[in-house]
Amino acid sequence: MDNGSVPEWTEERAIAALEENKQVMIQGLREQAKEQRVYVAHEYARLKGVILGNPESMYLPDPFHPSWYTSFRSLPREKLDWIASNRGKHVRDVDRSLWENMKKGLEALADVYRQSGAHVIQNTQPPPPEVINYTSGWLGKYGRHWAFHAQAFGEVFGNVIINFHETQPSIRYNCVEYVEAFIGLIESDPEAVWMAMPDPLPLPTAFGAALSPGDIRIFPNKLVVVAHGVFDKSHITDISKPRSSGNELGAEVLRRILAPFGWRVEQVYFDANYGYHIDTLMPVIREGLIAVNENVLLTELPKEIRDWERINIEPDEYVIGAGNSVPLSSDAHAITAGAKKYIKEVEKRGINVVPVPFDNVYHFTGSGMHCATFSYWREDD
Repeated sequence: MDNGSVPEWTEERAIAALEENKQVMIQGLREQAKEQRVYVAHEYARLKGVILGNPESMYLPDPFHPSWYTSFRSLPREKLDWIASNRGKHVRDVDRSLWENMKKGLEALADVYRQSGAHVIQNTQPPPPEVINYTSGWLGKYGRHWAFHAQAFGEVFGNVIINFHETQPSIRYNCVEYVEAFIGLIESDPEAVWMAMPDPLPLPTAFGAALSPGDIRIFPNKLVVVAHGVFDKSHITDISKPRSSGNELGAEVLRRILAPFGWRVEQVYFDANYGYHIDTLMPVIREGLIAVNENVLLTELPKEIRDWERINIEPDEYVIGAGNSVPLSSDAHAITAGAKKYIKEVEKRGINVVPVPFDNVYHFTGSGMHCATFSYWREDD
């Protein structure tokens, strides 16, 4: 049996499984969460604890499945065809050099986090076949596992963990590989609350109460900004037109979930021709400072952050992941190494920039460092 195959169940296998009563799926993952706290004050509070994705969990999706095609349709034709011809395969088995570069980028990011004082939880073991094929029920043989980008697992608001489900079916349930890490966090922090957005429907297009953590930016004073990408400004008032990721109903569900905890959710719109998630386009750097291209936002930000200074990110640096940068604190910021113009602008404002070799990751996947990072603990001393 190859690593990606799930053997047929028989009565003998069922009896053996029940007798074994296996209690661990990913060895050691739960233990990595010991003595950790679950709390996120806002985006640029000091980073103290993260979950990172697994370079062993990188199976290429089917780019022509409608839920993936909505993100992939802007890719160059040769890249789209390359993904299609290798769908269902592990990146390592198709382009080992690419996989090694992505793995090194993730290792470098982990080192940056540790050097800044953050605790890193990460699985680097191959996931079991049951995890690899978890989403194949409605995608067939190409619906395999991708958990390189841990941000897709969800968000933390104060002490509340909320698991989200990405629009694309292949990564809707990628957090199943890391369930034991979340169990460990709940066991470690008696104040932590664990919730989840509604399950997506097994349909070929995003429908229902859809929302991705990439749609969200977290500001001080319990303000959450949810941003919807549209491909034409006229689509804002026409909900029959596709959004690049989540939708208004998803944002409303999140608002109702968070309201009892004192959080406020506001919705804005952006030009999805620049990117499919706001966390790839508008990094939050520190109090009073964000970065975003002058043409990205189509509606006004909430009034308390409307007058914040804005660093203009150039389109040629968006494509290597400049907009997916990660605050280490209010005075330190991790940015993909190739974004020289963006780095210079951030440094001019007195922020210590830590460059990370992540350009290749973003260029290949359209998701970078922030997408690879699930921040479960951000709190100033």
